[in-house]
Amino acid sequence: MMPSLPREDSARQPFARAGEVGKLLRATDWSRTSLGPIAAWPAPLRAALELLLPMGAQMLLIWGPERRVFYNDAYAALLHDRHPAALGQPADERWHRAWVEVAPMVDEVFATARTLTLGDRRFDILADGQPTTLHFDMSLSAVLLEDDTVGGVLGVVSDVTERMRTVESATRERARLVQMFDQTPGFIAVLRGADYVIELANATYRRMTGDRDLVGRRYADALPEVAASGFLERLDEVRRTGAPFRAVDMPVQLPTATPGVLRDYWIDFICQPITDEHGSVVTIFIEGVDRTDRHHARAALARGRASLEQATEAGEIATWEYDLRHDRFSCSPLGMSLYGLPPDSQPMSREAFRLLVEPDDLPVLEEAFPPVIDPTVRAPFDVEYRVAQERVGAVRWLSVRGRGIFEGDACVRVVGTIIDITARKLQAEAWRESEARFRTLADSLPALVWMTDPHGQVTFASRGFETILGVAPETIEERGWVALLRPDRRDAALAARKRWFAAPRPLSGEHPLLTPAGTTRWMHIEARPRFVGEAFQGYTACAIDVTDAHLAGERLEARVAERTAELTAQIAERERVEETLHQMQRLEAIGQLTSGVAHDFNNLLTVILGNVDSLVAAGKRGLLDPRLEPRLDHVRIAAERGAALTAQLLAFSRRQRLEAKVVDLNRTVTGLLDLLGGTLGRDIAIETRTPPGIWPAFVDPTQMELIILNLAINARDAMPDGGTLVLSVANETLGRPERAEEPPPGDYVRVAVTDTGTGMADAVLARAFEPFFTTKEVGKGSGLGLAQVFGFAKQSGGGVRIDSTPGTGTTVSVFVPRAATAADAPSDAPAAAPAEPLHGATVMVLDDDDRVRQVAVEALREAGCRVVEAADGESALEALLHEPAIRLVVTDIAMPGMTGIQFARRMQDLHRDVELLFVTGHADPSDMEGVREDRLIRKPYPRRMLLERVRAILAEG
Repeated sequence: MMPSLPREDSARQPFARAGEVGKLLRATDWSRTSLGPIAAWPAPLRAALELLLPMGAQMLLIWGPERRVFYNDAYAALLHDRHPAALGQPADERWHRAWVEVAPMVDEVFATARTLTLGDRRFDILADGQPTTLHFDMSLSAVLLEDDTVGGVLGVVSDVTERMRTVESATRERARLVQMFDQTPGFIAVLRGADYVIELANATYRRMTGDRDLVGRRYADALPEVAASGFLERLDEVRRTGAPFRAVDMPVQLPTATPGVLRDYWIDFICQPITDEHGSVVTIFIEGVDRTDRHHARAALARGRASLEQATEAGEIATWEYDLRHDRFSCSPLGMSLYGLPPDSQPMSREAFRLLVEPDDLPVLEEAFPPVIDPTVRAPFDVEYRVAQERVGAVRWLSVRGRGIFEGDACVRVVGTIIDITARKLQAEAWRESEARFRTLADSLPALVWMTDPHGQVTFASRGFETILGVAPETIEERGWVALLRPDRRDAALAARKRWFAAPRPLSGEHPLLTPAGTTRWMHIEARPRFVGEAFQGYTACAIDVTDAHLAGERLEARVAERTAELTAQIAERERVEETLHQMQRLEAIGQLTSGVAHDFNNLLTVILGNVDSLVAAGKRGLLDPRLEPRLDHVRIAAERGAALTAQLLAFSRRQRLEAKVVDLNRTVTGLLDLLGGTLGRDIAIETRTPPGIWPAFVDPTQMELIILNLAINARDAMPDGGTLVLSVANETLGRPERAEEPPPGDYVRVAVTDTGTGMADAVLARAFEPFFTTKEVGKGSGLGLAQVFGFAKQSGGGVRIDSTPGTGTTVSVFVPRAATAADAPSDAPAAAPAEPLHGATVMVLDDDDRVRQVAVEALREAGCRVVEAADGESALEALLHEPAIRLVVTDIAMPGMTGIQFARRMQDLHRDVELLFVTGHADPSDMEGVREDRLIRKPYPRRMLLERVRAILAEG
């Protein structure tokens, strides 16, 4: 039991201001300890206790060789059930666990008198009988005696347990989040700063990029292959605009663990910008899903589609976005063009956008939009409407799709795509009109006309059933015409009907049909199967009333048979004409499509080749790593191959401008023998038949040589085990053509390529001229060879014919027009010497495509020209008024608004002394009438060609 405090004046008592611990010190009989009574304690001990006991901070004093521990009230709260028993007791008796940690530090202070400061010290102790862990920041200082020896150690303790528990909890939570982040099935990465340092990358992202060391490295250093593909430009755009970039089913090439080897992926992903409090993008979060397996599955299903469907998938798609928060509607440049606006038009309000839509179609648009932004519905946006005709000057239909982007329950943006479906709409309208004409014609005929689907269900019956038999057409559509047969004929007809639809073929016969009044009418029926490609679509049938002829007897049978044969011939002739027309329309439609694709592809190739030339020039000046030159050669070779492909597309579409000349085709064929010998190999024997007296031909000689070489290579591929190739030239006078690809009547020179190869089956022969159709393995043929031959021959005013027998061989004959004059002898005139550099000349470059225009601008400026740029015809005309020094305008032909030809006409009316040089990627030859060949460059072009043409024109001026 603690003794009571003596009754004396508190001001004279020791530790009078020391609180509860001070009372305990005074109440304890210390005379029984080695310290003796308080009055005998050393002055430094009492002074230290007077100092620490009233302090609010957690403090303790370890005194003497016994290491007795004293502390204040604040520290006592830490001791729980060990207080007050531990007060003044040796540390090793009451502080077993903590003393093991603290004793070495205390001993060091006793020995050296140095102050020790320790942060975040962990102690495992018993508190109220339960093990617990505490964390302290500590400072241990020496208390000196009168002889300057260390009498004790004063400790200041700060309990940081709660803080450390919070830190540990945050650390564990971060570790859990990192584990979740790393195990996410999608790929995730976080890029920081303007250099795009990879701050985080989960396991999926690392696996897809070849398990490289990514974290902490710049993106361009860690993944140079991806950076070189233009991805950094995407990131720059996201960082610049603050708008996320989304991609769906996007093809990319990612590095593998093997250096230099890339793997193809198809991914859905988003680059989401993360901004600071000032709105600046500081981090970009990349998240996506690997859709490669899904893409391959879709591709496997799509491989069986017809080539026409494959070609139409290459159509252009524009993008759009509506920001609900700021009421801003914006489109990609293509989208702006579809609405009749300049490609670089600024975003607009929703009310301004309404003015772009045909007023009659606005209700459809307004009705479809609310469910898209409703958080409970979130419907897809899928509408079709017309652009205001006053903006585009004609009917233009758009198919617009999109989805709402939500933040919580609030729709903040709607994004989607735009497709020009004008052609499809007009075609559908034409189909409806054609069907209406067919129905009107069928209803007006004195005959029965009906159509079935592939399963035998009647889909159309003419009014003739009602006027001739007294049966409503609706009854025929419901029950079929077999129900009208006499009962003794029905079972046989039903049995035969299964065979008719199992193996479709032309049908003909006379059948007795019953009227509702019970009378019999004999009808002669002709039925023909309908096909789309090889797919059976049903029958089209026509029946005429032959009752009188049938009852007249056998003497009229011959006449009926004659009339039936005549009707059959007429139907067959009509079908032949319709099939020919359909084939020509289809080839023309595909030609128009491929022409448009080639135009855009040529623009891209112009940019690629132009920039490659610039890089090569920089390399020659020592501004580029020489090790990159082989890669630039690879880029150039790939671009030139792309240019060759677009040339094939343009030849097929008959949009390539030909340089027709009078040519001796015997000389052309014999001049190719050396090239063919090296190309075809020793297994192929080459024979020529070039008789004298061959007419001169009017044709592009370069294209003719390419056609012969193309056909020879096809013939070689058809003779894998070797064979004989025959090149022959002959005069031909042709009559009426039998197929669409053959020429019209007239005089022609025929060049034929004959092989002894595998030949073609009828099904292959029927599709031989379709673009992208090929029987070769994947990667061994583009399917444009014969399509190019067809396009070239038709554009030259001739045609093509294929004669082939499976197992025997094939002959492809190309007919070109006969020329009125003889061919000139070959000339060996030397080429002109190169002109001097173009220092000081002022030239304008007019092109609506910024990147294509920049290629020409940089080439001319490096050659010493002063260059004025213009993106459209109006701005170019304005610049000519303010720049009188302009001597030459280099202008693209195909531009929205004012074409290059239209600009040239207006410019020459105002500035006759300014020269013109045209650039085109696909323009129709009819649009370039009057344009001299030396004033025309076709995309893609090398910068050398541009500079040579500009020098030549300026020299003429």
